Amino acid sequence: MGEDVRGEMVRDGGAKARRYIATTSRKRDACQGGVISPLLANLYLHFTLDVWLSKHYPQVNFVRYADDVVVHCTSKAEAEKVLEAIRQRLAEVKLQIKEEKTRIAYCKDYRRKARHEVVKFEFLGFSYQPRARKSNRDGKSFTAFAAEISQSNQKRIRKVIREVKLWGNTQVEIQEIAKLLNAKLRGWIAYYGKYSIRSLRNTLMMIDGRLIKWLRKKHKSGYRKSVEKLNSIKQAFPALFYHWKMGYC
Repeated sequence: MGEDVRGEMVRDGGAKARRYIATTSRKRDACQGGVISPLLANLYLHFTLDVWLSKHYPQVNFVRYADDVVVHCTSKAEAEKVLEAIRQRLAEVKLQIKEEKTRIAYCKDYRRKARHEVVKFEFLGFSYQPRARKSNRDGKSFTAFAAEISQSNQKRIRKVIREVKLWGNTQVEIQEIAKLLNAKLRGWIAYYGKYSIRSLRNTLMMIDGRLIKWLRKKHKSGYRKSVEKLNSIKQAFPALFYHWKMGYC
């Protein structure tokens, strides 16, 4: 069975640091879908990539989660050198990088102001890119290279919210909708809420919009009265929905 590895080189950390991300999509000689397959893939990458990087490039830092890997370098020249070395190493063990997913990106912030074609990357559901932030010391705005939930995962969450079947059922009570969504909300907030919550908050506000539509159909009322009804429910039961409880809406 063949092996497909996807990767990115991205800049981050220190004054001139870069990162490399590699993602494997298939594990050679492991049955896909089998219980043992992820374990074998993890062990295979540990010995063929992790140990090799530690031995031959001890000056670079890297992190790997399953088949996603980020390697930190100190210059573009070093990033290109490490990338080529990884290509050759993977070829030796019958793996290869998926070139369309491989690029060098500059992690631009208030310290790193050079121009680069690519200034963002995604890793484990987060998008790392330049973002406007306010200083905790003086309140002034500055550019930080920070993580938030990626656009692709925002779309995925909106799709899950949109496909909730209870939106079309006006016979149920709002508590049943909350019970259905709260388990998902806890998971989304626990994971994606670890960094900046602005994008996640905007995504979860879709729930309140759907609740207003549901209230309009349930009580055959206009938009304004439905908004007032939802606000009154929030005041009476502020912890009914988990994102209400956590201050997301």
